[in-house]
Amino acid sequence: MKPPAVILHTVSHRLFQLGFVALTLFIPFSIAGANFGIGFSLLAWMLAAIAFRMAKPGEITTFRPQIKVRNDPLFWSAVLLMVSAAPTLLISDDFQRAFKDWRSYWLLSICFVVAANLAVHRLREVVFWVLFASITISCIVAMVQRAGGIDAGFIHIDAQKRVGSTLFTMTFAGILYQTILLTLAVVLRKGTELRSRIILWAGVSLQFVAILLTVTRGAWLALFAGLAAICLLVRNKTVLIFGTVAVVLVLSFAVYTAQHTGRNVSPVLLFRQLDVHASTRLVLWDIAWELFKKNPVLGVGMGDYETEANELVGDRTVTTTTDSHNVYLQVLATRGLVGFLPFVLFWWLVFRSLFGVRKRAEKGSIEWHYAVGAIGATVAILIGALTENNVDDEEVFIAFMFITGLALSTKYVVSPKNDNTGG
Repeated sequence: MKPPAVILHTVSHRLFQLGFVALTLFIPFSIAGANFGIGFSLLAWMLAAIAFRMAKPGEITTFRPQIKVRNDPLFWSAVLLMVSAAPTLLISDDFQRAFKDWRSYWLLSICFVVAANLAVHRLREVVFWVLFASITISCIVAMVQRAGGIDAGFIHIDAQKRVGSTLFTMTFAGILYQTILLTLAVVLRKGTELRSRIILWAGVSLQFVAILLTVTRGAWLALFAGLAAICLLVRNKTVLIFGTVAVVLVLSFAVYTAQHTGRNVSPVLLFRQLDVHASTRLVLWDIAWELFKKNPVLGVGMGDYETEANELVGDRTVTTTTDSHNVYLQVLATRGLVGFLPFVLFWWLVFRSLFGVRKRAEKGSIEWHYAVGAIGATVAILIGALTENNVDDEEVFIAFMFITGLALSTKYVVSPKNDNTGG
């Protein structure tokens, strides 16, 4: 009979497989399903830690990267980011809403659980292809929405002019520009076999058409920024051609789609009539800056932006006051400098970690291209944050944490003979 520690370690391995595949599968479909996958992954990590503590020397031959996670400045910056928001949680008038926002910080764990365990459990390439298949199916659902929907037995898909698959339109768009950039970075790898290259290019094209049909200008801008970053990192004519074609297609779509469900998507229309969505953002940004100036240290409280904005909006016309539609101003207004400085530190360390992986990996390796894709996604997220609270959108942030973890999945790997982490 196998020792208890070995049995427990085997169980944790199976749970990792279930958790990561479930997480990857549900990223473009369902927050509930993604949370299910995260929960199983965290449970698996806990069981693995217990197994290693129970094991006698030599019983478990795989290695543990947990100690490297605990020594990583990126991990501690995530902890600091969470702690820095606590004071603004306590001063918030709407404590329930503030606590809900603060509780979402647990999603930061995805990056470290994924990074520490994908390579160890030999799941990295598996989950990449599961994510690719899942986002492809989600895009097909979006195409059905655009085509008029379908109602056949238990399958019911409503018609939508602005597609969103099973998610909110802007959420779907926020996930799409990240997966486009990751897939593009992988398809540019010279070692990719022809059949896989054809499949990946078909997927990238489908995802691009889907993001076009979301009619989400902020997502288009974020995608262009990510494409520019990948172009600079890879210096490949193919990505330059793809980026140029993408810009031309988006501009053509915007020009020839005069008005789409009340949204002015054409650059010409911006000068001919009021763009209520753009004007709303200008008002909300002004309000956020005013709130920061009044409360520069702690802000007004994590859950209080909407309440404060309703008092300051006056007779100005806006479509919403839920948030500032700008992550940087939102953090400044609601958490002040106490929350903003750790926020900046976290993103700086994300970049440093990703560029570190790219530098250490052999150029042209799959690890190198994962890092490039994640860097492109990071640039896209931060540019998208100028016009949307994308980081506060849980589905979008889950996708980003997963992609970042995928790219960092070799960072914590050590050989068994060098794993002197104790029990």
